[in-house]
Amino acid sequence: MTSTTTRINHKRPAIADSRPKGGNAQQPLQDNQYRKELETYIQSQWDIKQPDWFITIQWTPAPYTFEHASHHSRHFRNIFLSSIYSCSLKKLPRPEDRCRLIWFHERAQDPKGRLIYHSHLHLIDHPETNLTALDIHWIIDTTVAPGFQCLKHLHRKIDPAVVIKPWNRSHHGNYNLKDYYTYKYHQDADLVLDYERSDLITTK
Repeated sequence: MTSTTTRINHKRPAIADSRPKGGNAQQPLQDNQYRKELETYIQSQWDIKQPDWFITIQWTPAPYTFEHASHHSRHFRNIFLSSIYSCSLKKLPRPEDRCRLIWFHERAQDPKGRLIYHSHLHLIDHPETNLTALDIHWIIDTTVAPGFQCLKHLHRKIDPAVVIKPWNRSHHGNYNLKDYYTYKYHQDADLVLDYERSDLITTK
């Protein structure tokens, strides 16, 4: 990550780690306050530049931990951006000057009742790249997926590994924020933002 990327958790209560660890206890009031602040922060990212694409990724095999899903997204991000800009990660433009990737890892139950993770990627395009859905899928298919078994179902006709949709604020702007309300009695009452892998811009 570049120096312009913001890590937003340094003053956060220790009990409210942004990586869900399980359990069904409700969080204390201070965590609820933090959650509201984080919601506001995420919305500020959309105000800087609205995302263009909402991408759902189902990894194979499905991760059982946030850390594992985050590891997959790191691999995806590094290859994806390096391919777009034809350079090493150290030479990438600043987040303000390129397309940005903002990651959320959401968990749900599989048919066997196990909690597994999938990922949602909000892709904020840049005028210089002007990526279409076909462009994104081609980049994933030709540069990210080869040798990366987690995307081996990329071309599956039913329930493919990657689904790309135009970003719509009324639906996607709060998409992952709804996870708190849906699962607050089944998992940590927390958001699922992967701040370490996301291109977050400091706001004033």
